[in-house]
Amino acid sequence: MEDPALNEMVARLRRIGVEPEDVEVKEAAGGLPGTVVDTLSAFANGSGGTLLLGLSEADGFSPIHDFHADRVRDALVDACSNKLVPPIRSTIEVLEFDEREIIRLVVDPLDPNEMPCYVKSRGVYGGSYIRSGDGDVRLNHYEVSQLLSNTEQPQFDREQVRGPSLDDLDQELISNALAHARNRSPRAFKGLDRLAALERLGVMTLSGTEPTITLAGLLAFGTYPQQFLPQLFISFVVVPGKEIGSRGPSGERFYDNLSLDGPLPHVIEDAMDAMRKHMSQAAIIRGIGREDRFDYPIEALREIFVNAVLHRDYSPDSRGTQVHVELYPDRLVVRSPGGLFGNVTEEAVSVGRAMSTSRNALLAKLMSDITIEGTRETLVENRGSGLITVIDALRRAGMSPPEVQARPGSVTVTIKRAALLSPETIERIGRLGLGQLSDAHHLALAMMMNTGRTTATMLKTWGIETITAREVLRELVGVGVARKRGGRRYAWYELDKNPSDTEGNPPGVFGSEASARDQVGEAADAIRAGERPLPGRSGTDVEMEATKQAIASGAYTAADISERLGLPRKTVNRRLNSLIDRGEVERTGSRNSPKQSYRLVGEEETP
Repeated sequence: MEDPALNEMVARLRRIGVEPEDVEVKEAAGGLPGTVVDTLSAFANGSGGTLLLGLSEADGFSPIHDFHADRVRDALVDACSNKLVPPIRSTIEVLEFDEREIIRLVVDPLDPNEMPCYVKSRGVYGGSYIRSGDGDVRLNHYEVSQLLSNTEQPQFDREQVRGPSLDDLDQELISNALAHARNRSPRAFKGLDRLAALERLGVMTLSGTEPTITLAGLLAFGTYPQQFLPQLFISFVVVPGKEIGSRGPSGERFYDNLSLDGPLPHVIEDAMDAMRKHMSQAAIIRGIGREDRFDYPIEALREIFVNAVLHRDYSPDSRGTQVHVELYPDRLVVRSPGGLFGNVTEEAVSVGRAMSTSRNALLAKLMSDITIEGTRETLVENRGSGLITVIDALRRAGMSPPEVQARPGSVTVTIKRAALLSPETIERIGRLGLGQLSDAHHLALAMMMNTGRTTATMLKTWGIETITAREVLRELVGVGVARKRGGRRYAWYELDKNPSDTEGNPPGVFGSEASARDQVGEAADAIRAGERPLPGRSGTDVEMEATKQAIASGAYTAADISERLGLPRKTVNRRLNSLIDRGEVERTGSRNSPKQSYRLVGEEETP
């Protein structure tokens, strides 16, 4: 019998016309191609992938006639076991497709501590590969060295920097950090003078007659660290089009092009100011106050910038490379040198899993003693919770989690601008005149405005508790801006017809006496009206819409979707299969892979 997952993968190949980054197709008519080992190394060193043998890309990904599956399989077994270090132990399958046999091998990414996977005959520096587009690229010396050093704690941030003295440190930053450290650990700093306290912090050493500043101390507290390390800054550009090199209406390559330098606390604040300057914003009424909402949540931006400078590689080989921040009309891209450190994976970063691993342990410690200007909060919590803050802030703004692309020598984080709570939508909500609204109210209204409907389950995918979601939806019905449709079990909510534009009485305001009197009666009317089933709308439709919302909010696996929606795993699998059949969702891995995930059709491939 044919394999449904294989059928879906080939259908995807035929639809896009080329091999994506996670799939390699070879005819293998004359036996196993010698380049297959390069591909296996590349998959293992990256995000994994699927090798298909016996298909012709030139013939529309159709099975070839002269394919000897048994012979090719034996050669592939030998290559996986004897020609790669460490060997690849994945299952090699011979499958039926279009009444012929082909071979499928799903390669999972190696544990970061076991990388790199390399071709034995060429050695680790000559035989380690990574995927780039639909091809295999040999890792350079720096990238291989990054992978090999991944199992040890780097000490580059503790290195002594020649040139700077105590006079090159920002005394205000130093004083504030020392006060915070003494308050945090009074016993550790009891009785120490200023120099001894700075040495204990790791800002400097007293090994000779003169104090020597460490790399971490210079970056955190230096008045102008770039005097001694010129390339350790943030490059910030605002691009007119969707790619670097595209030009604006007047031929400009950049709307803004900045080099943000100084100590890291100032660099981060300068990056925040540059983003504020170039983002759209709208006022949102939340609780008892007014809050400005931007294209990207401010707290998420701060964490992204802190992570970029804090966890980048500071080895001598990378000190000529700066952090790049690129703001496009549709996305924000942050690139930093050095791959992911320790056992951290792309998946863990994308879903905001708490991690306390730090490439630059001393720098992280020093930054945790620096407070954000005008607040008592520190720049770095040093508790592995930064990514959780990013994911939470994006979800509350109705935005998808960041996309993370990790190569051995760099990490790229991309946040798409598209959001349910865009400034335009916020302004539209404001015109409803509803007064004080919570985040849940805003998300519910934004979802109805942007997708035509919402449900309690769909709101749950964006982090709203079910009880709160139901209460919010009832309130929106009660003030006359929404109406309930569908049956009792599978109800959905949609905007009433332009309530803010109709003549007569405006919609109610939350907290008003009239709203409190009318809410129960109007909600009851809507519920009674909703008991009459409407054609073309069923519980299955609602669950499939909720499944799509779950994927949009960052639940990429069946297990995550099941947990997010509170639906049985079997139900989620059925809804996913239906969405795949309808062409609205596609798998990004083989059904046999534990890393299998899903994405909405129409989303761009991760670069």
